[in-house]
Amino acid sequence: MSKAIVRLSCIAGLGLLGLSGCAQKNLYDCYNGALDAAERRDCIANGEANVTLDPGQSITQAIFDMPADAEHWVVKLRPGIYRETVAVDRSGVMLVGVTSSDRPEERAIIDGSLDGGKQRKDAVIVSGSRFVMDGITVKNYSGNGVTTSKSLGVTMRNLVADKTGHYGVYPVESEDILIEDCTTTGINDAGIYVGQSRRATVRRNHVYGNVAGIEIENTVTALVENNDVHDNTAGIMAFVLPQNPSKEGRDCTIRNNKTYRNNLKNFADPNAFVAKLPYGIGVGIMGADNTVVEKNEIFDNGSTGVAIIGLSLYFSDPTKLDVEPNTDRARITGNTYRNNGKSPDPAYVNGAPPVKLMGADIMWDSTGQGNCIDEPQGGELKTDGAAAALPRCK
Repeated sequence: MSKAIVRLSCIAGLGLLGLSGCAQKNLYDCYNGALDAAERRDCIANGEANVTLDPGQSITQAIFDMPADAEHWVVKLRPGIYRETVAVDRSGVMLVGVTSSDRPEERAIIDGSLDGGKQRKDAVIVSGSRFVMDGITVKNYSGNGVTTSKSLGVTMRNLVADKTGHYGVYPVESEDILIEDCTTTGINDAGIYVGQSRRATVRRNHVYGNVAGIEIENTVTALVENNDVHDNTAGIMAFVLPQNPSKEGRDCTIRNNKTYRNNLKNFADPNAFVAKLPYGIGVGIMGADNTVVEKNEIFDNGSTGVAIIGLSLYFSDPTKLDVEPNTDRARITGNTYRNNGKSPDPAYVNGAPPVKLMGADIMWDSTGQGNCIDEPQGGELKTDGAAAALPRCK
């Protein structure tokens, strides 16, 4: 390690909350709820970490050097380019980038660009628990941006994922997930994807220019709120798909989001399921149960504002499914709609398989039980023929 790397001798016994000993010197203090955004930026810039890196130094090596008895290990990245795939195989790792309010473009950037126009596959791969990543940009990868697998306690905050392949922010088979204040764009599957996981919160993110903006798949208990989701192929999705480790998706609440102008031509890998998505969807629910869609602004989505469908539209043989295929007990309430369904995807109009789109604020394929709507726009609401028959929520 070069002299630019700074180490603290006091590292043992640091918890996520209620630090003791040398707590005043640790960057976990910067997440005290009493600090506003500017104070937090100053705290990160001036606070001490177990390791501080300059561009060109190895993030993976800094994590590898984490002492065997350390419960937590804080790595701070100064602004500049870091060219590598970062592997995090220890629990308690925190990666923090120094950012500035007056020069926000000066960030720590993990860049996958290689000579000859090639790209590394993945930016950050995490297998440890209690992982925090904040204030860092990842871009130019062919596989994925930030991936966690089988991790307990994941925080992804103030990240930028730009052209990172299939997924931008990508926790799978993980629990207790927080994704907030992130920006994802240019992703050919999902900008933010939470899959086969439990207890996830996705809030205050800016998601645009992707195939699927935010996708909650085969996940139990998720909150998606206060996000700005626009100019994707499809905006916010709650899915259950077959042949996944988790066989259920339920209890997702989608509220207080803006999902609009999601009319981008689909550019997914032809072999991916999302390649089948028509453009122009604000919110889509497929096979997930107990989904609540409330108090969202849903407008200018060419095909439909909200789609409630089952898997039979895409999987014609139910005997090959290992999940219950219908959307049950979806509640669509208190949303506002404007100019949805004005220009549905031509590939799915006039009965073309697998979905017939008529263009509407709300569409339903007539499958599932206990689905209901209760919207304030009343007669101004445009529904397709089936959705018009949905009962009011009690």
